Amino acid sequence: MLPNFPKPVSEDNFPVNRTVNVDDKLYSYVINHSVNEPTVLEAIRRETAQYHMARMALSPEVGQFLGLLVALQQPKKLLEIGVFTGYSTLSMALKMSSDATLLAIDKKQMWLDIANRYLDQAEIQGSVETRCADAKETMEQLGKDERSTFDFIFIDADKANLLHYYHLGKQLLRPGGCLVVDNTLWWGNVADEEFTDKDTRIVRELNDAIHQDPEVDSSLLTIGDGLTIVRKR
Repeated sequence: MLPNFPKPVSEDNFPVNRTVNVDDKLYSYVINHSVNEPTVLEAIRRETAQYHMARMALSPEVGQFLGLLVALQQPKKLLEIGVFTGYSTLSMALKMSSDATLLAIDKKQMWLDIANRYLDQAEIQGSVETRCADAKETMEQLGKDERSTFDFIFIDADKANLLHYYHLGKQLLRPGGCLVVDNTLWWGNVADEEFTDKDTRIVRELNDAIHQDPEVDSSLLTIGDGLTIVRKR
């Protein structure tokens, strides 16, 4: 039997305090008073801005928050699904301990080549392996021998397989481990019923699945394009 979840927010129980509306002026304030971006991350961000898919890149405040989570938890075994040009990879790697390992998977070698170039420049204590592979197949293979062994998983990849990544990632995660999913607000489209495209529907399904999952504790944060943090019970 499913647990008795709280009723959805409605007009008669709407929270008195809510997340502040972040306009450009306030966003600049947050960046200037929060983000301390290492030179190597700034270099990745500047190069990535030249590509037509630059909107896929992680924003600096999300990258810093991701690194902070790694620094706080000090995971020994990390997995990243979706590398792009490596901003998220470096954000985590720079905060890893010397005995930590990170397996970073992407389906396009051209993006991994860029990420590897910056990884070679960075001063990293742990070990990072980038792998050009199908993420779903790789996670399924890892599940055969490494189930419940990962401490930290970050998912920022194609939306078509997003639900698969979540369920496979949860299997790979140890109890007490942390799984983080990016783009869970999907440009705000998840809250607008006019958006019925496939990607938006999948992100909505993921958000519903995580919110109703009795095996995890979770929080959907309004940072960047939406960041969901999951702790496996």
